[in-house]
Amino acid sequence: MTTIEALGDIGSFVSGLAAVVLAIAAIIGGSAGLGDWRAKQRAQRDVAAEEANNLRLNRMRLNHGWSPHGVDSFGVTLVTDPAEFAVAQKELTSGGPTEYVVMRVTSGGNGGDRLRRLIQRDGFVARVPNDGEIEAVEAGLEVLGVMSRRRVMERATAK
Repeated sequence: MTTIEALGDIGSFVSGLAAVVLAIAAIIGGSAGLGDWRAKQRAQRDVAAEEANNLRLNRMRLNHGWSPHGVDSFGVTLVTDPAEFAVAQKELTSGGPTEYVVMRVTSGGNGGDRLRRLIQRDGFVARVPNDGEIEAVEAGLEVLGVMSRRRVMERATAK
């Protein structure tokens, strides 16, 4: 046997021994780390489930205008009869629950008139949408190929 062949045999023996030692170390160390690995897998699964739920809720919001608390809108009618004004005044000054509200429109000179016409025409007043609801509407408009008024204004001012 030549020296090179002997060194090759020794090298094979050492590499085989190293593989056995590493396998034993992996078995011993692996069982200790298995609990950590499983905990990490559970945490990743929980995060993925939460992200999937958020994605589902966002899709519902984008597709249906849905939000967890709903959209506050109120059916309203104008009070113009003096007798009903008297009832409203009585209820409002009592401090208890009431169907009446008195308000002053502060968004312009004829805001009160515009609000009256809106109530006469639609019979509803709704709260201003929040940022997420505005984004949902804009995303829906983009899907439909319609550009929102805000995006039109943003593009006009950017040019």
